[in-house]
Amino acid sequence: MAPAAFTGLLVALLLLVTWYTIYSSNKDLVRAKAWGDLARRAAPFIALILMALSLLALQQITQDDTVMIAWLTVFAVLVATSSFLAVPNAERKANRAFRRGDFDEAVRLYEEMSEKKPLARNHAFHGAALGAAERFDESLDASTKAIETDPQYGLAYYNRALVLLRLKKKSRARKDFQKAGESDVPRRFKRAVRKHLEDLKK
Repeated sequence: MAPAAFTGLLVALLLLVTWYTIYSSNKDLVRAKAWGDLARRAAPFIALILMALSLLALQQITQDDTVMIAWLTVFAVLVATSSFLAVPNAERKANRAFRRGDFDEAVRLYEEMSEKKPLARNHAFHGAALGAAERFDESLDASTKAIETDPQYGLAYYNRALVLLRLKKKSRARKDFQKAGESDVPRRFKRAVRKHLEDLKK
């Protein structure tokens, strides 16, 4: 296979993988028609596509090492910058607060996000932070709001089920875990959903 044809095949494969990754990770934004948020999340992948397409063109023009190094440097900066900007600053701060166990700060930041942009994911993140802060009734309300905003957003069912388990409401928790498994739940949570359902059968 000729180098240009091989590069073209790689670009086509990259386009396919990129589209699948963007779509599968952000189905809730597609359902909400939050195109600006979706474009922002897609920015690193778009940068990679531009990188691949420009490589095709560059290979036709020159093989000069200096030009290739300059091209690589420009796109390394572009990909790094777009990756940083893909997640809004408020969300990055809230995520950091959550990870370090500062749940009150995470609750405050996620609440601001959900008020500014009432997307299902923002309500679900708020609910998760409230649950971690052991503010269970408020957590249930926030997760329910996420479900009402987007009934297919599986993470909201998952978060609510975890809180219901903490409150010893196993029957309701089982129903939410089942809904999470049937809905648009991130892949990394699918195994946890199955495990919880198996544990609840015992």
